[in-house]
Amino acid sequence: MVRRERQRYIIFKIIKNKEDQFNQEIFIKELWNNIWTYFGLREANKIGLWVLDWNLEMDYGILRCSHESKEIIISALTLIKEIEGKRVIFSPIKTSGTIRALKNKYLKKLIKE
Repeated sequence: MVRRERQRYIIFKIIKNKEDQFNQEIFIKELWNNIWTYFGLREANKIGLWVLDWNLEMDYGILRCSHESKEIIISALTLIKEIEGKRVIFSPIKTSGTIRALKNKYLKKLIKE
């Protein structure tokens, strides 16, 4: 019997100027660029990255990745300093094994802020 790979969910805050806008595709390209540049193709093959939630109005996002690549994703997120010439910071808030925990606890706190 094949075992399913364990997943981790990472919620992060997007710190940017209110008028700055960029889409999810540009963010993913920049994130993959950092992964390939700093960690190499060998690590990039193991990641299993998915963007589950992307909300620029509330300035947050949720990523899903394999449990083994969680630290790589967090590092690559923090290495992004600008997108399309606009300064931006992606600040990881919390990592969880279930999406329900992130949405129930941390997303509600993030929306209240």
